Amino acid sequence: MIQADARTVHLTGKFDGLLLFATDVIFLEDALENIFPHLRDGARVVLFGAKTLSNRLGKIWNPVLRMLFNFTFSTTPKPDNEPWRMVAKRVENLDVEEYFMGLMFLASGFVSRGERPSK
Repeated sequence: MIQADARTVHLTGKFDGLLLFATDVIFLEDALENIFPHLRDGARVVLFGAKTLSNRLGKIWNPVLRMLFNFTFSTTPKPDNEPWRMVAKRVENLDVEEYFMGLMFLASGFVSRGERPSK
């Protein structure tokens, strides 16, 4: 197990997958730039976390949700209604599903750097 800041962790080798579970890493460009080069072509990427509402109820509830997130760490970015945006730039066919009335999301896709390897 590795415990380190994703922006500066020294990784060696290539990995078959990446799980980002309720983490700030999805908002940190320098962390993604540090980690993604270590993923193999075809590596599975899965992320799960909180988001604000993108439906009509968002006008009422999003200010409340943002206020509640002020009680977390000061470095924790406040969620928006598409927090997977930065990861989506690096992942092919990112599939996003929303849960708990749109307050949580589960997204998954594959890293692609060209031709997909044959199985």
